[in-house]
Amino acid sequence: MRSQVVASWLAAVLALPAVGGAQEPVKDEAEETDRKKLEEDIARELGAPPAPGEAQASPQPGAAQGGAGQGAAGSGDAARLARLLMLPDLSAVVSGAMAYGTYDIEQRSPRSGPFGPEGKPAFLFEELELGIQAVVDPYARADAFVAFTPEGAEIEEAYLTTLALPAGLQVRAGKLFSPFGRQNQQHPHAWEFVDAPLAQSRLLAEEALSGAGVDVSWLAPLPWFATLHLAGQSTAPGEEDPTALTGLARLEQFFSLGDAVTLGVGVSAARRDEPGGGAFRDLGGVDLYLRFRPLQSRSYLALSGELYARRFRGAEDAPDGTDTGGWAQAFWRHGRHLGYGARYEWAPSAGEAASGTEQRAAALLAWLPSEFQRLRLQVAYDRRPGGEDGLETLLQLEFGLGAHGAHPF
Repeated sequence: MRSQVVASWLAAVLALPAVGGAQEPVKDEAEETDRKKLEEDIARELGAPPAPGEAQASPQPGAAQGGAGQGAAGSGDAARLARLLMLPDLSAVVSGAMAYGTYDIEQRSPRSGPFGPEGKPAFLFEELELGIQAVVDPYARADAFVAFTPEGAEIEEAYLTTLALPAGLQVRAGKLFSPFGRQNQQHPHAWEFVDAPLAQSRLLAEEALSGAGVDVSWLAPLPWFATLHLAGQSTAPGEEDPTALTGLARLEQFFSLGDAVTLGVGVSAARRDEPGGGAFRDLGGVDLYLRFRPLQSRSYLALSGELYARRFRGAEDAPDGTDTGGWAQAFWRHGRHLGYGARYEWAPSAGEAASGTEQRAAALLAWLPSEFQRLRLQVAYDRRPGGEDGLETLLQLEFGLGAHGAHPF
């Protein structure tokens, strides 16, 4: 009996290590399972895709996986939205016209606007203006406009505008339209009439006075809107003019004359270096803008006009005295789809026309199916010095695509 008890005790002592060695693998497998499960949970929280067959392997994690998947999808949507918001606004404005004239406009009244050959109707592609605009950061925004014409591509404007300067200051730097006059700062699709006034192209610049430089503006703390511009640019008003430094100043003010009437008044001046030591080209201008628009109507009446003066000082082969010109127009937008306009203008004659003052009167009919396209018929009667009169007709189609920022009021 005693021998059996000792044998049982020895067997139990010898068996303990054997039992412990059999339980250890079970414990390791459980820890490994927990570790893998924890790694999988962390991976799901980080948005990693589930392992192949994982959803079928365990229904419980499936519910959690759905939530995590939605979270990952939400993160993806947010990232895509963020990338979309970083894209700049793109726009395109396309214009073309059918032109007919009873005289040789190119020789007797040269200009930058659309015109056809004498006595023959012609279809003209004017331009495609591509606009790229975006906010760069909280401190600046950028705008660029490229014009594609039959003559080629040209950067009309490309500049940076500050957004957070103190004391009402703002700076634009790059290539930009000069802050001179009202219409010179507008792109052609912002004009009420199809072409630019003669005085603008004869006295200011063939296309638009513009160039690389800096424009510093100051919004005065007054009860009405008043802004002073001081700019320095390198300009070339005509194709034959070399690029030269130009200093500009402009004061523009807007007054509210009631709930429906606004009056704008602008005064501009510029001095440009001309070839030859001490030679200059002085420019002056005054512009008026009166707009009447009832609050509860899409109809409005806009009256506007500009006067230009140009004088060369010390420049060789330049006209003597002071040249002047101007234009005045009225445009009535009747409801959503129709517009009517009338314009009178005068400017120094050019080309093969006799020396003197050229006058032109034009009437306009506009049909606007929407705010993104318009069809305009412009008929003008041109009287040049020496009794050489002529008739011009333009039928223009214009349409816009994409987002396009607002132009100056």
